[in-house]
Amino acid sequence: MIPAPDPAELRPVLDRLRRLVSCETPSYDSEALAAGLALMRAELAADGLAVAPADSRLEAAGAVLARSDRGGALTGPPILILGHLDTVHPVGELATNPWRIEGNRAFGPGILDMKGGIVLALEALRRAGPDLARPVEIVITSDEEIGSPRSRGLIEARAKAAACVLVPEPARDNGGLVVGRHAILRYALSATGRPAHAGRDPGRGVSAIHRLARAIVALEGRSVPGASLSVGVIGGGRWVNCVPERAAAEMLCVAADEAGRAGIQGIVAGETDGRLTADLVGERPLWRTGAGDRALYDAAQTVAAALGVTVSPEVSGGGSDGNFTGALGVPTLDGLGPCGAGLHAHDEHLDLASLGPRVAVMANLLVRVGHAETRD
Repeated sequence: MIPAPDPAELRPVLDRLRRLVSCETPSYDSEALAAGLALMRAELAADGLAVAPADSRLEAAGAVLARSDRGGALTGPPILILGHLDTVHPVGELATNPWRIEGNRAFGPGILDMKGGIVLALEALRRAGPDLARPVEIVITSDEEIGSPRSRGLIEARAKAAACVLVPEPARDNGGLVVGRHAILRYALSATGRPAHAGRDPGRGVSAIHRLARAIVALEGRSVPGASLSVGVIGGGRWVNCVPERAAAEMLCVAADEAGRAGIQGIVAGETDGRLTADLVGERPLWRTGAGDRALYDAAQTVAAALGVTVSPEVSGGGSDGNFTGALGVPTLDGLGPCGAGLHAHDEHLDLASLGPRVAVMANLLVRVGHAETRD
């Protein structure tokens, strides 16, 4: 059994985490992401992993691909580790939530979702390395927070060739692991109107903003447990003295099951008319817990119990790239990252006490799964 590292052993891990957190990587900033991916390639290479060249395929996916197989000595379908480098925090968030350690917490933008998970996985792989029985492949993407539009194809292709998939997204609030996820639907709402002078002839105009606002209230008001609708981005108009001709919004919907998904689609369709359109622009499929997912969880639970770590099987309303692999039927276990709080908020932080034990859980899981006959 690989033991949990003590705090002194984790100093290099925290140094790496500081480097990643200090390199801000919002999803929509191409220059920041390029710098982050370059740093990620350097970190993987420093660990002795074989980092794939940044060819056109990887550049199009906005991803880094690396492999650990002892120079080709390990063969067979690999264990695939999925991580994402992008965050929801704009460049400059470090001024609000700078990298720092206060007591038993480490703070910084993206530290929990999911730069902490990346460093945890790399440390687990380093510790498991001598005992691995099959290759480990790592894919780090840069568009997960916006639905993985560029990287989905790469993720699914690598998953189909893998024995199983491990995703070090943050642990659930109770420390639980994720064995299933709800479907996530992203809609682009667009409203049109008729322009007019807002000071002299407002009655001649028809406000696109007003139409969109009514739709938002109506749509969000139809949310129920297991089927939620939420608008998070909105814009419209160009001049305050004009009745706005156009307005747009982005809406995220979460469905716990196929009935909820169908219900959401019906609600959205019922709100559209000649002045309001709603286009489904992205979707994370429903990931229902399968036998392979449960077997992975059982292996993790056995390891965790031996280490004195409490875990539980959870189905999550938040999406991840695990949605794609789980929906494909590839054995997937998610939520293997550290514990913490403040996801997507100005006080995002990581619980340092969880880091060592969960490194040990993932390291031992890599060894245990490597010896199991999963998808050979």
